[in-house]
Amino acid sequence: MQNISKTLVSFVLIGVASASLLAQSTKMGKDFLVDVNRPFVYVMFDHIGPGIPRDPTEPKSRIWLRLKNNCRIAILVRANGVPDESPKDEVGLEWKVIPNPTIQGMVSFSPLGKDKPQTGLNAETQKSEKTTDEIPRGYMGEVASLVTIGPGQQILFSIPVNHLSERWHVEIPFDFELSPAKGPLNSNTVGLPIMAVMYTVWDLPRNSQAEVLKK
Repeated sequence: MQNISKTLVSFVLIGVASASLLAQSTKMGKDFLVDVNRPFVYVMFDHIGPGIPRDPTEPKSRIWLRLKNNCRIAILVRANGVPDESPKDEVGLEWKVIPNPTIQGMVSFSPLGKDKPQTGLNAETQKSEKTTDEIPRGYMGEVASLVTIGPGQQILFSIPVNHLSERWHVEIPFDFELSPAKGPLNSNTVGLPIMAVMYTVWDLPRNSQAEVLKK
């Protein structure tokens, strides 16, 4: 009987501790996130439509997206100017085009939870079928301005339709806008964090996926 009582007390203490940790975690999430049901930074699809190419090799069709800051700390992104005929609220955001990780026996990688159809083609078949495709260059320049996106705010930007495919995706680097530290940086400080938002063709709405993949 005594052992049973100790066991019950242990379960109660574990339950109280778990509830306390959950409450603390929820409070921290609310303190950090504007919308607790969303990632702290994410990309939203707007539309696909005609746009002004940034160079002659680009298609005239572009994917219009919005980068949303969902945390209570302002973030910084790199940007350049846009053509004069662009929408007045468009930002010339910079991003990288990154090859998808190779998975043996699969055509390409897709994030968990996406509805990408799986195929059984191996890497050699994939290579032979895609030899004419070259990964496009991203929009990362040596010189850029820093744009602040405040808590809960968003910016509109566009990318050429060929910057998304089954074999590559875009990544948008960002950083937190923090107050500068006082004093010199510790000489032993290494391994600084690098943050980026990833957006793939499988993040597009289903009808837009088909429109992009057929190009």
